[in-house]
Amino acid sequence: MLPAAKDPWVARLLADPILALASYTELARLLPYLEERRLAPGDILYHAGDQAQALYLVLSGDLSLTPPGGATQAAPDGRAGEEASGEFDTHLTTAGTLDGATLLVLPRAPLRAFLSAQPLLLANLTQSLTRILAGGSLASDAAASPGPAKAVARKRKAVGAGTVIGWLATLLAPALVLYMAPQWNLAPHAGHFLAIFSATVMMWVFNLVDEYVPGVFAVLTTLAMGLVPIPVMLSGLASDGFLLAMSVLGLATVIVASGLSYRLLLLLLLKLPNTPFWHNCGLLLTGFMLTPLVPSINGRVALLTPFYRDMLETLRLDFKSPSANRLAVSTFVGAGLLSAVFLSSKSVNFVVFGLLSDQAQDQFQWLEWLKASAGAAAALLLTYFLASALYFRKLPPAALSKPQVAAQLSLLGRMKDREWAAFGGVLLFMLGVATTSVHAIQPPWLGLAILYGLLLFGSLTKEEFREKIDWPFLLYLAGIVGLTAALNHLGLTRLLAEKLPELGDIMRGSFPLFVLLLAGLIFVIRLAVPISATIVILATLFMPVAEAHGVNPWVVGFVILVLGEMWFFPYQCSYYQQFQQLTRHCEFYDEKSFLRFNWLSNGLKLASVYASIPWWKMLGLL
Repeated sequence: MLPAAKDPWVARLLADPILALASYTELARLLPYLEERRLAPGDILYHAGDQAQALYLVLSGDLSLTPPGGATQAAPDGRAGEEASGEFDTHLTTAGTLDGATLLVLPRAPLRAFLSAQPLLLANLTQSLTRILAGGSLASDAAASPGPAKAVARKRKAVGAGTVIGWLATLLAPALVLYMAPQWNLAPHAGHFLAIFSATVMMWVFNLVDEYVPGVFAVLTTLAMGLVPIPVMLSGLASDGFLLAMSVLGLATVIVASGLSYRLLLLLLLKLPNTPFWHNCGLLLTGFMLTPLVPSINGRVALLTPFYRDMLETLRLDFKSPSANRLAVSTFVGAGLLSAVFLSSKSVNFVVFGLLSDQAQDQFQWLEWLKASAGAAAALLLTYFLASALYFRKLPPAALSKPQVAAQLSLLGRMKDREWAAFGGVLLFMLGVATTSVHAIQPPWLGLAILYGLLLFGSLTKEEFREKIDWPFLLYLAGIVGLTAALNHLGLTRLLAEKLPELGDIMRGSFPLFVLLLAGLIFVIRLAVPISATIVILATLFMPVAEAHGVNPWVVGFVILVLGEMWFFPYQCSYYQQFQQLTRHCEFYDEKSFLRFNWLSNGLKLASVYASIPWWKMLGLL
């Protein structure tokens, strides 16, 4: 069933026998780039040899093409400028009008992006151009026919001083650990594993290889040396985090491939006020609504990032511009800012919850947890909006056309079967997570069941399952979980507890000073240890200490949850690395600007903890 074609631009796209072969979703993505141009009688649109900058579609009037040395003929199917679709740099014909014309102009860059995944359409446009040229000779200054495709050279990282230092550190760190192991009273297995761990950390710190490679190295060498039992080291592949991340990534793939995310984005843009502030708020609010329902920051990043990419396209924002940077920040912050505020927002929150006594667990169920963290939530939101308003000042006005968005929605038509499957999967997952206490099915198993359903009924194809899911990231995640399990198995977390200074008295006597010392300790540990492992280790150490010294252990656990999310370098944050992957390695935003704002956000998290202290005192928690 064809969608309504009341908009003349939509009708023109659907009337073109070649472009209409594309899906409605892909055609809808073209609408933001179209421009209307009028030619007076006798005007020349372009000459043979001019730069091929766009494809032209006739809305009304006439357009004729004249090949060099050939006869003038009407533009086939009311279309001209097919040279822009291929590798021709210049036009091979001259285009003009006798009585005047109104044209739709589709620039070369979005046209090439549109055709990159649709070789059939590209071949048809090339064939149309060939028919025009049949029987004529090419202009002498026209571009030559495209030759064989150029081989794409593999990008190699420049070997600079930082790389050399990084590999030296990777080689020397294990030697130093092995030398110091007897003085630290480490058992042989623990010393050898710590040496492997130090080399792994150096590869992460200096970004020497792709992020998942050090984890594979650690697993391989640890198992080859027999330092840790196989079930312990490979526990990451069967962990709740791995299963949940794989399931959510699969669901996100269907949401994007079906066009549901694009449809929802258009609806959001149609309803929101047409200003940059509200566009960013739309992404933020979407992330905040997902936070209590999707218990994985990685999962929320996977679900939100397609909205960011589509919003850039619909708003026609330049990549790496301040507006694109702010949207990137809004997407990422929406996925993670309130992750400690809701008990169900990430799996490590349940670790902190499990370390509470039975009485405290009864006290801090879902709603009571939210009440106790409300002060921090308010402080985090307030400081974020102030910081973003100051950091991203004087953004250009929005370039969104509400009638154009309505036309795009009209072109999409009614929801398709895959969209309904994606919508049903999201709804079922959210309802299942919200009612876990009733049916007792944990989110990882619920997500795995939904993934199975999508695969069973063909909503997620084998090719998409193989190519669209970020398997390198899942290997990275499994490696982190395995390393954490090995640290616990070998007693290295207990050794860390023995090396930490006694902070119990400070915790009881001056809680603000304890928070500052804890932030410094987290900063040092996070240079080498992943987020979840840091939170688990410190919560295991300090929550019992807090209870022993008369300090509410939930408050200490919550502070660890908030400050444990601080990171300064990309290797420290798995879900930022996932965000990099989903945005084609920062192709859409300026990473330096993004990281500077993230450094500022770390200070805001610390300030929010201090701002929460009066709230906790008012509730009687401190």
